[in-house]
Amino acid sequence: MTLWRLVLVVVALSYAGFGFAFFSRADEMASMISLAFGTSGARTDFRATYGGLEFGLGVFLLLCALRREFVRIGLFAAACALIGMASARTTGLVMDGFDLLQFVIALTEWGAGALATWGAVVAKPEKDAVPIPLQDATPEE
Repeated sequence: MTLWRLVLVVVALSYAGFGFAFFSRADEMASMISLAFGTSGARTDFRATYGGLEFGLGVFLLLCALRREFVRIGLFAAACALIGMASARTTGLVMDGFDLLQFVIALTEWGAGALATWGAVVAKPEKDAVPIPLQDATPEE
């Protein structure tokens, strides 16, 4: 297993694990971040967004890790998700005030997002079937 596959597996299992926890233990997970549900609809939306979406992304990334030619795509998807979350979390820390747990999570997301970005750029696919993200795949004339 290459280093980049290992990175992808760790990110995938993190997303899938947290997704499963948010889905199956919504009340407990919400209380960890001081969130309370006012309605059953709010709880259902929480399960879908934090549980289902994260679990689904984790499964997608894990499937990408299983095929060498999809590792770069998986890393790029992981980078987009992690950097998007880190950006929003960092903005929230600035706008809403400092919270140590959110700060630690943001640092983790920034680090993992940077690592996934680097991997998406330098990972070598088995064949040239998968282009480098953001590179025009059309031949020049």
